[in-house]
Amino acid sequence: MSTSAPPVEGLRDRRRRETSVEICAAALDLFEQKGVAGTTVDEIAARAGVSPRTFFRLAGTKEDAVFIDDERFVEALQGVGTAGDDISALMTGLRAVFARELQNLDADPRARERYLRVRRLIAHEPGLLGAAIRREVTSSDRFIPEIAARIGRTDLEVRTAAGVAGLEMRTTLDEWARRVDRGESGSLVDLHREVQEQIRRTAGV
Repeated sequence: MSTSAPPVEGLRDRRRRETSVEICAAALDLFEQKGVAGTTVDEIAARAGVSPRTFFRLAGTKEDAVFIDDERFVEALQGVGTAGDDISALMTGLRAVFARELQNLDADPRARERYLRVRRLIAHEPGLLGAAIRREVTSSDRFIPEIAARIGRTDLEVRTAAGVAGLEMRTTLDEWARRVDRGESGSLVDLHREVQEQIRRTAGV
């Protein structure tokens, strides 16, 4: 099982990520003010201080703009698993990646606020929910075959494990948003563990 930390970010990658965050923030502001349907790509690009060409290169569509910072999850997941891992070991690796990213969110107030705003928007913007699902499927198609080949398992086995780990992550973020709206606080890492335990109880495993 491999859960090593990602490589140190270079200057170009760091600037790309900073620009992605700026685009995300601009999209969030405009979506909250005008709704997704009432916002244009040109407006998002102008507020973020980038050209429409840069916007399309980094975000793709206006709906995708609020999710472009999630690319770090995909990058981290691509390195999970070593030859000979069974599905239990793979699940441990997948959960460790998500736990590490949640720990990073716990330590970054600005990122926490950004993710919270996205979860709130998804609740009443069907277009954003569709974009989130589409991006998850597309991302899975990128890293699942690589992991399956590396550990010697089928795509279906890896896809199922990734699906369970992804469900745990989504449930954690959605429950976090609900609790914050109720005035509750707490660690995302602890909530992630709580969700895993609840899913195990529900599934009877």
